[in-house]
Amino acid sequence: MSAARAQGGFSLLELLVVIVIIALGSALSVAWLAGADDSDRLRTAARQLVGEFRLAGEVARVRQRVIGWQPVDGGYRFVSWQEESGWQPWRETRELTPTQWPLPVTAVRQPPPGADTALPWLIWLPDGEVMGARLLLHSGSARQALEVDGLGARLTNAGST
Repeated sequence: MSAARAQGGFSLLELLVVIVIIALGSALSVAWLAGADDSDRLRTAARQLVGEFRLAGEVARVRQRVIGWQPVDGGYRFVSWQEESGWQPWRETRELTPTQWPLPVTAVRQPPPGADTALPWLIWLPDGEVMGARLLLHSGSARQALEVDGLGARLTNAGST
């Protein structure tokens, strides 16, 4: 019987034990990820935004377009300057798509934006120039700052000025 068992593979009970262990591990990892606090989720969202800002600069240079960034209700979007119609939502590629924040976020620009709410908060020009700013992201008690300028986009200390 032991020779037949060695060639026969695993028993149903052994397979069920492995499946239960995998299911428990998955449930615990999902619970652990869902338990991330607002500070961690805001930091992750800010890192993603920094990556998208870097991509916007590259796309502006490569495609020779003027690209802007605007906060919108619950998220943000990228826009492109069109001579005939002004600022329009970016639709030329799959990159830089409108994005919803993963948690309730308030964005504040320093210096504050002008009275024209249609104007983007950040603008990348085809020659590599950037009309940047410092952005403060708030979600509950969590805060994260980003700076965008001619040197690029980066996370900074939210407490500094």
